[in-house]
Amino acid sequence: EQFTDLIAESLSKPKGRVAVELLPGQRITHGGSRNPVVIVKVESIGALSSDDTIRHTQKITNFCQEVLKVPKEKVIISYYDLAPDKVGVNGSTVAATRL
Repeated sequence: EQFTDLIAESLSKPKGRVAVELLPGQRITHGGSRNPVVIVKVESIGALSSDDTIRHTQKITNFCQEVLKVPKEKVIISYYDLAPDKVGVNGSTVAATRL
C-alpha cells in the first residue's frame, strides 16, 4: 500500500486508478549479478513529461532504497504514456468515458 500511495501522489492520480503488481522471488539478473533488483513499469495517461519522469524516478528510487533496501543502481524504471483511446476500463475506453 505504501508504493500505491507513492505512485498516486507522484502522478497526481486517485489511488483507485493505480494498480500495482508485485512479483517477489523472480529470478532476475542485472549486470551479471543475482543481487536484488527492482524493475518498475509505469503506465499512465499523462503525467509523464520529461520533468515528471525525473521526479517520479527520484521518488521511486528513494522508496526502493529506504523501504526495500535495494541500491539505486539496481532500480530500473520504464515509462509508457498511454493514449486514452488505448486504455479500456469499465467496459469502455477512457477516451469514450470522457465524452
